[in-house]
Amino acid sequence: MEKASTMVAIVKAVHVRAVGEVMTVESSFDFFKVLALQSSIHRPPYSLGIFTFAEMKEMSEYVLNTYFRHYKLYQYAYTDLVRMDIEPARPFLETPPAFESLTLAIPAEEWSDKQEELARAVAEAKVGEERERAATEEAEREARLAAEYETAIPEEVSAKVEEVLAKSLARMKEELETKFAEQEEGLLAKIAALEAHQ
Repeated sequence: MEKASTMVAIVKAVHVRAVGEVMTVESSFDFFKVLALQSSIHRPPYSLGIFTFAEMKEMSEYVLNTYFRHYKLYQYAYTDLVRMDIEPARPFLETPPAFESLTLAIPAEEWSDKQEELARAVAEAKVGEERERAATEEAEREARLAAEYETAIPEEVSAKVEEVLAKSLARMKEELETKFAEQEEGLLAKIAALEAHQ
């Protein structure tokens, strides 16, 4: 009795879900296999071992040959009929706005003058924007060049300064040595002259 009521409950659960969700026969049979496995493995509280493996196999074959063989028939018989009532909508007519009086219109020459003024204003604004953009780009370029100069030049300058200082020191050393030699020769000549007079 317990096994029969369990099988009926499984088939009812599959049928209710299949009709409610309009499931395909494959997905409905997959759901049936899940319920059958849960009723064949004893693992409370998740599942109960009501059927043996052989009984589960026989139940699956029985349900395949009965319920799933006529699956589309059950779907058609138990699916609610959907009735759609179509009612044509009434056309919506939009009233166009009233035109302004022609007495408010401006002469063609005045309109042309206004269009030219607008064109000049747009051109001046465009030129101003281009000048601002060019000034911004120039300022950015100068700042970038200054940054590059500050980061790249110091090593070159220091090397150049060291080279110039070395040359200057060598030249000054040579000049001092020459002056000292001339002074020494002059002193020696004076000493020799003094000794000769004695």
